[in-house]
Parts: sequence; C-alpha cells; structure tokens
Amino acid sequence: VYMKIKTPSKHWLFLFNAITLEVLGTSIMKMSQTNTWIISQNSGFFIMLTCIGFSYYFLALAATGLPIGVAYAFWEGLGLTAITLVSVILVKEKMTIIRFFALISILIGAILIHHGTKSTPTNKKEEL
Repeated sequence: VYMKIKTPSKHWLFLFNAITLEVLGTSIMKMSQTNTWIISQNSGFFIMLTCIGFSYYFLALAATGLPIGVAYAFWEGLGLTAITLVSVILVKEKMTIIRFFALISILIGAILIHHGTKSTPTNKKEEL
C-alpha cells in the first residue's frame, strides 16, 4: 500500500531556485567568453562556480521533500532546456528540428519520471 506524496510547495521553490541558479551561472560563463560582453572570462568563471554551488545547495534542499529522481530529472531537464533557449536567443546558436525534439523528449521524460514515482510507506515508529 503506497501513500500519496504530499510535497510542500517550498521544496518545489527550492528546486526552481536550483534550476534558475544553474541556468544563470552557465549562461553567464558562456556569455563572458565573448569579448563583447561586460564581464571578463575569469569573472564569468567565478560567477558560474558560485551559482552552481548554490544550485547544488538548493537541489539538496529540494531533495529533502521530493524524490531524488524527480528533483534531479527536473533540475537537469528544465535546466538543459533553459540553457539551450538562452544560447539560441542570446548567443545566437541555431535551433535545429532535432535539437527542438530532443528538448521536448527531455521534458516529457522528466514529467514521466515524476508521474511514475511512488512514495514508500511511512514507518510509524520513525514518526515518534
């Protein structure tokens, strides 16, 4: 008998923060590699390290209330999709039809992992 997962919205907020910081850090690092951006390459690298560090912190907080497979699937799937969109819009990389369908597949996979994950029964002794 499985119990339905009741996830407080704060864990989804932690996950959203983790995704945002991952995308921000990676995007700043990529854009700093061009000579036309205001942040230097070294500064971009250190900003990326800081953002990725905080991203992992928020991912860990999210995983305290979400199944780890779900948290990681959304972190990677939404992060990869957002980073790709940033690179297409700001860095002028090309969006091919194969790339588009690959991103759709990744997002569908994250959703399927979420809907296919069941919680384990709660042990009453641990609640005391």
